[in-house]
Order: sequence, then structure tokens, then C-alpha cells
Amino acid sequence: MHSAGFIGKRHAPWQEERDRVFDAALAAGWCAAGTATVDPFPDAEQHLLDAIRQGRLTGMDWMHERRAHAAAHLDERFPWAKSIIALAWPYPPGGMTANPAPGGAGRIASYALLRESGATRAEDYHSLLERKCRELVQHLRTTHPDCRAKIFVDHGWAVDRAIAERAGIGFIGKNACLITPHGGSFVLLASIVTSLPFPPTAPSRKSCGSCTACMSGCPTGAILSPGVIDSRKCISYWTIEHEGDIPEDIRPLLGDWIFGCDLCQDVCPINGVKALPGLHAGGELPSSRMDLVQLLFLDDGGFLDLFAGTPVERTGRIRLVRNVVIALGNVGTLEVLPHLATFMESADGAMEELAAWAVMSIRRRQANPARLPLH
Repeated sequence: MHSAGFIGKRHAPWQEERDRVFDAALAAGWCAAGTATVDPFPDAEQHLLDAIRQGRLTGMDWMHERRAHAAAHLDERFPWAKSIIALAWPYPPGGMTANPAPGGAGRIASYALLRESGATRAEDYHSLLERKCRELVQHLRTTHPDCRAKIFVDHGWAVDRAIAERAGIGFIGKNACLITPHGGSFVLLASIVTSLPFPPTAPSRKSCGSCTACMSGCPTGAILSPGVIDSRKCISYWTIEHEGDIPEDIRPLLGDWIFGCDLCQDVCPINGVKALPGLHAGGELPSSRMDLVQLLFLDDGGFLDLFAGTPVERTGRIRLVRNVVIALGNVGTLEVLPHLATFMESADGAMEELAAWAVMSIRRRQANPARLPLH
């Protein structure tokens, strides 16, 4: 799958074993696999430090300088490590499907409702990828029972994108997403630090070139420069990470997004190539658009019925309903006004104010049809 360049005789058996691991990974549903050295990732560390010190990660206190250093220095934390297996799992994009709700529909980032092919419910991608990684580790231990391994799936302290880029399974695009040959950027990343001395695969030589579709396609201008994202302008940050009220000047920028955002991926020409075989190989999406009025009145039980075990569950019902009210203000029609009035009867102070804002926004937009949503 990948060329590692010249491999000496001493490494040839490990190259063969590495390629067998790749075959097993692809057979299990991963769309790309590669190997990287455990040498430090100084550029990735500096990128994180710059973001922290410049305030571009404001509100995400879990990312701090100590974590940035640890994530970029796996060799220090795991002195037994000899190589890293980088993996990409594809998921189908939600796309611009027809609006199924007469009063307004909200969009959820595609990865959040992923379910493995044949499954009846969506599953948190952390659980899915961790399970697939454990299966691959078990495969390694059939021939190397003493193999040591550490799995990273997003929430671990590892620079997954930098690892994947070094391993050659893709390149980091201007939207800061990893772009792979078989799944575009609609992939989820995992890494396995291993004690086995697999030779590295060759880094990708591809890039975005002169394309800036994601930068111009971001309605909030969150992509400041290639690969540099300001969370304070990012729809995903406001709808997922931010707690409490959302400032009034930010609300219209969220459009109909109620959890995450796929816009910088939707406009990417590489993701638009129909020949990408990985885009639909990693699972199914029940729907990436949901009826906003139904979501408005979710109780705790209804919320869990829809989102238990998914990334949306971690955001919580209150935060999701907050996003739903804002989306109604941005895309709702006049027929949702009675529903908002009913909602306001039992809403607390902050949520009541937000619903009042949504009512005024709908009335202003209906009075002036030229006031279309930003996206």
C-alpha cells in the first residue's frame, strides 16, 4: 500500500510483517494504514503551543502546554516503543440532503451519528475505533505474544494528525483536517504505539496546492491561514465545547448547525471526487438532519433514546437544546412560533431570553425575505 523506500535485509522480515498488518487493517474496515517512527514531533508541538498562547484554544482548558509536550514526545513516555501504526477509519458525509422538516431542520456533523455497517444504533466513534484497534493488537500478538501496545483515539495524548502525516496515510489540509487518498478528509484517526520495529512508510508528497475552498467556504472565517484555526470563530467549538450562553453576535453565524460543522469538508474538491471508495465503507448514517421542533421538547429520556452512546450525549441535552433554539432563530419559519411560545412557558431565564431572540429573528427574516441564512 505504501512505499517505504529502500529496506535493508535486516528490516525485510519486519517489512513483510508490517504489510500483513496493513492487510489485516484494511480487511477490518480501515481505509488507510501506515507506520511512523516514534521520534518527537516538534512542529506539531509548536503548532499547539502557538494556539494555546495566542488564545486560539480559549474555552478548551483540557489542551495545555504540558499535554502538548507529552503528545509530541511519545518516545519519552513509552521508552519501549519502536514504531507507531497510523490508521484512518472512513465515514460517510451527511451531504446537503433535502430539508425533511417543514418548520426547520438542524444539521449534525456526520461523524457524530456514525454507526458500523449492520448496526442498529449509532456509536461513539471512540468506542468503535478503540475496539477495532484492540482487534489489530490481538492480531499482532498472535505472532508476537510479548508485543506491547498503547492505543490512542482522539482523546489520548498524541498528535494523531502529525503521526498520520508522517506515516504517509494522508496530508494535513488547509482546514487542518487530514486528507487521505481513499476517504478524503471524512476519516477518523487512531494510532497504536508498538514495541515492534516496523519500518516507516513514506510520507505523502501531496498537498492542497493553490486551493483555498475551505478557507473561503468557512462562514465565520475561522481558518485564519492554512492549517491555523481560531476556535473562537469555529462553529464546532460553539456548538460542542462552549458552555453557557452564546453571544448574540455569534448566533447568526451558526446557521442550522446544532452539533459540530462539516462545511470546510463539504466544499473540499477532494471530498467531492466520486471515486473515493472509502467514503461509504466505514459505516452508515441514519440522518445528519433532524427536526428542530421535535428536538426542542426533548426530555432526558428522549435525548438518550436518540443520542445515547454517541458524541452528542457528552454535550448534554441542555446544550443541544440551546443550539436548537439558535438554529430555529436562523432557519425556522413562522409556523414554529407557537412552539417557541410553548417552550418559553417553562424555560428558565437564559433559555427564555434565547427563545425570545429566536422569535424576533424569525419575524425579522420573514418580514425581509432577503435576509437569508448565511449557510
